[in-house]
Amino acid sequence: MRSNKFLMLATIGIFTSFSANATFIGDSAGGLWDYDTGTNSSTFIGNSGTMFDIALDPISSALYGVSGNGNLYEINQADASTTLVGDTNRFINGLTFGSDGTLYGSGGGNLFSINTSNAATSVIGSGSYSSSGDIAFDDMGNLFLSSTTGPNNSLWLIDEMTGSGTEIGDIGFDDVYGLNYTDGTLYGFTEGAETISIDTNTGVGTFVSNNQIRAFGADGAGGVDIPEPSSLALLGLGVLGLGAWRRKRQ
Repeated sequence: MRSNKFLMLATIGIFTSFSANATFIGDSAGGLWDYDTGTNSSTFIGNSGTMFDIALDPISSALYGVSGNGNLYEINQADASTTLVGDTNRFINGLTFGSDGTLYGSGGGNLFSINTSNAATSVIGSGSYSSSGDIAFDDMGNLFLSSTTGPNNSLWLIDEMTGSGTEIGDIGFDDVYGLNYTDGTLYGFTEGAETISIDTNTGVGTFVSNNQIRAFGADGAGGVDIPEPSSLALLGLGVLGLGAWRRKRQ
């Protein structure tokens, strides 16, 4: 009985501490930040060295970053220290994970798949976009990319199977180097330290706040298919309750 109570409390504690608005942002000086889009508050984690983008694995919860010379790193979320995974041998300035744990990268007009065990990278395909600095999935599995094409950065819808892209529209902001979909909204983060919301139907960006972080990349768990924390906690309690009921019946 004592062990059951401990597991129940641990389940509640783990999942109620999670913020649905949490986003990691890597800045132009190499700093890693934990940022909350809902409150516009941030916590400095440490310096990882400058990463051209970062991505959070929805399955392992590991954080990865890619440097300007194409090296892939795993980043410690407690202190921003890094472990080299390998060399992608590509120019990549956008990273994101699919809900199945596939790591995608973008650079120039190319979309890549990247092996997180050794950084081996394959070209999926290409399009007429030019990656500005990030890609992100929404909760329906649509892949979006910020591109340098157009008078400002523009938003593109990317086919993750072929790498082809369709332009949605002009964002109205430049240097949109970070994207993250969370709480039903696609957010953009600029090197000018702006947080913007982006309409995925028109591509138009709307200023939200000045976050004081000169973004070079961003990612979080919002755009992948992960149950809400409350649902996970209830599921854990349900499993524990079922186990207790079975033991009582025996």
